Amino acid sequence: MIMKIFYLVKVSIEKSFKELIRYKFNTIANILSLYVLFIAMFYGVKVFGNYMNVSPIELGETMEGFVIGYFLWTIMLMVYENIAYSISKDANTGTLEQISMTDMGFRKILIVRSICDLVINLIVSFIILVFIMATTGYQLNINVGPLLLLIILGIFSMFGISLIFGGLALIFKKVQSFLNIIQYFFIAILVPTKSMIGEVGISLIPFRPAIDKVYDITLGGQKLYDFPISDYIILIANSAIYFIIGLIVFEKCSKVARKKGLLGQY
Repeated sequence: MIMKIFYLVKVSIEKSFKELIRYKFNTIANILSLYVLFIAMFYGVKVFGNYMNVSPIELGETMEGFVIGYFLWTIMLMVYENIAYSISKDANTGTLEQISMTDMGFRKILIVRSICDLVINLIVSFIILVFIMATTGYQLNINVGPLLLLIILGIFSMFGISLIFGGLALIFKKVQSFLNIIQYFFIAILVPTKSMIGEVGISLIPFRPAIDKVYDITLGGQKLYDFPISDYIILIANSAIYFIIGLIVFEKCSKVARKKGLLGQY
């Protein structure tokens, strides 16, 4: 089994990199679209702030938060859509039923593929962040090691959300329109709201504990050892709970899809 998983990881990473290189136009278009969207939003917020007579210092702090927030949003977006789009693609190409019949298990294959895709998504997001910082002139404290650790610890909560939508995709096939709507609600997760809902409320929001720590490092200059152990426990618990919920919902949806014979249809 270990060798099978190793082979699956190897093949999934190779597939992701080959698709990234082979479909260069699509890759470049995705990066440019995310970059252009940020530039439009960034200068829109800046013009609005100047119009409302916001002081340059306050506006600068807001813009720095906006830059790192957008970086985190791109990661969340790529991860949460991954499984649902992957299922829709497999259903469209007719490979969904074959994958579901493998001895490794449908769910395990999807999770491994998604984790491998995360490697690509992180590379793309960091490339976009470099372009953004170069364009805007806001040089953030980007310490890649600590940021990667926090993102990896917290991102499984988004995998859980992705598994939920992946389960819905098994049953309803096309959920792209719903996914496109939901992605903008994730912007609310990035908005600082501690004073409104408190520490307990923050800890219940998916990926939010990791987001707060990334803000503290990039904007506040803190280090990993500055955070108490309790913060890491909350972060890991948040990630694990949403991931487990996602696994349960996906398994329930998978059983419904098999019972109704939906895996072989598009």
